[in-house]
Amino acid sequence: MIFEEFRIKHVKKIDEAIGKVIDENSLNSPVGNLVEELKKFCLRPGKRIRPLLFILGVEGFGGKVDETVYKIAATIEIMHSFLLIHDDIMDQSELRRGQPSMHNLLANKFKDRSFNPKIGEDLALVLGDILFFIGLRVLSRLNIPYFFLEKFSECYINTGYGQILDVIYSMNRNYVRSEKISLEISKLKTAYYTFFYPFYLGTVFTGGNVGRKLIEDIMIPAGIAFQIRDDIISTFDEKSGKSNLSDILEGKVTALIDFGEYDEKFFEIYFKPEKTIEEINYIIECMKKSGAIESAKKVMEELIKKAFKNLEKINFERKDVLKDLIDRLRRD
Repeated sequence: MIFEEFRIKHVKKIDEAIGKVIDENSLNSPVGNLVEELKKFCLRPGKRIRPLLFILGVEGFGGKVDETVYKIAATIEIMHSFLLIHDDIMDQSELRRGQPSMHNLLANKFKDRSFNPKIGEDLALVLGDILFFIGLRVLSRLNIPYFFLEKFSECYINTGYGQILDVIYSMNRNYVRSEKISLEISKLKTAYYTFFYPFYLGTVFTGGNVGRKLIEDIMIPAGIAFQIRDDIISTFDEKSGKSNLSDILEGKVTALIDFGEYDEKFFEIYFKPEKTIEEINYIIECMKKSGAIESAKKVMEELIKKAFKNLEKINFERKDVLKDLIDRLRRD
């Protein structure tokens, strides 16, 4: 409940800042209706974990949470939406946060106006790019430490490298189980991106003197645990905001692949670009019997304990909020 109280305190102001930032950067565009769709997409209900961790980093190290902090928090969420739009195109995802993905939404919006079968994807790509440059424009106008923009950029470079690994290993016939590649993807795409950098940027903004390594030792294990949990939920929980079959259909190397015991027949089917209903059901049954869920949860628990142990090593005013957030990985 502690993290939830923190979320309730800040999330409305984050969302107000998101709407304001996008409105301020519409630049009197003649395609204002599309900019409005962009704003609605960014404001779809979500965890807002990244902007909240940024604010927590600022607040916990003695910084004042003011309009500038909320604008940066909004920019972090806007950048997330930019990546989600592009990610959904790459994955051909139909849904995002329980509603049509941006490229699907735009394909339906323009289906009676254009012969271009890719118009939804084309428009979504450009709108995603616009979000990226809105983020840069917002930061360029703020009085922030020079070091901040360097680390902000570093975050998205590392995330891109993680996405490259994800693409290379999806449907990869040369996958080697002993490499535990899902952990490396989780580290770059989730642990650094979702947990470490937002929180670390909060400390950079305040000029805090806590060492980067100390923060990494807390947030990286927590972030990998978060992704392992998501790998399990996204495959077996139909209540999640995306299709629970997407990882299977795309042949992604997740924790459920790395931590299970499978034979060659399984991998031959799993990495096929097209799968029948019978093959999908076979994959799911193999996963359930493989021990992957139990093994993945054991690794997740070890990572959470490691994060808690390292959290005791830093002097941080809102340690209670961070502890509760990490502990929620066990409960939610």
